[in-house]
Amino acid sequence: MSDAILTVENLHVSYGQVNAVRDVSIRVPTGSVTALVGANGAGKTSILSAVSGLVRPKSGTITYKGAEVTRRPAHAMVKSGLVLVPEGREILSTLSIAENLSLGGWHRRRNLTANVENMYERFPVLAERRKLPAGSLSGGEQQMLAIARALIAEPEVLLLDEPSMGLAPKIVDQVFEVIEQIRTDGTTVVLVEQNARRALAAADFGYVIETGEITHSGPADELLADEAIIEAYLGLD
Repeated sequence: MSDAILTVENLHVSYGQVNAVRDVSIRVPTGSVTALVGANGAGKTSILSAVSGLVRPKSGTITYKGAEVTRRPAHAMVKSGLVLVPEGREILSTLSIAENLSLGGWHRRRNLTANVENMYERFPVLAERRKLPAGSLSGGEQQMLAIARALIAEPEVLLLDEPSMGLAPKIVDQVFEVIEQIRTDGTTVVLVEQNARRALAAADFGYVIETGEITHSGPADELLADEAIIEAYLGLD
């Protein structure tokens, strides 16, 4: 995991006069789980939005698989293997589960049928309800659908934005089991989470974000073991 598949250097993201991200640099090793943790509004989602091509950064450089992609649009990033599961899941609730999954493979038509079947095997609840509207699923099931839809796009890097938000503890356990399996299967994961302890426990490397800036970074287990960081940024038990 020594080679970086994704790097962000001196990233600045602004919305009008609001500076959401300031001088952020991140390195994501191939095959790793890299966690970005911090409070709501810290700038974590803005970083993912810039990396995925949804937002054009004010300045900075984003490099993916050795090529600069700072201004590459979102659809091109998906085609090249970098896929975002957005905060709030953003499934199409009136379409069926099967239709949602098919949309995930719009540029992988050759493998679409096999990829969908693989997702049904991985997430049996989706197979059982494939003809039902996606909006009929519970929150946890919708999160699984959003992840499955992204995996059908055959990502090399999967960006997960707050996958445990609003879910019951038992379902959070299932989500993190899925994340571990995704990494085991060879996909690099960038994980944004307010549940900092859980995210760092699942990650290889971590970055603590506060008001748009990185305050701490390093191996995830070292961040978890640092009592000063725990108290200041991750909360006390």
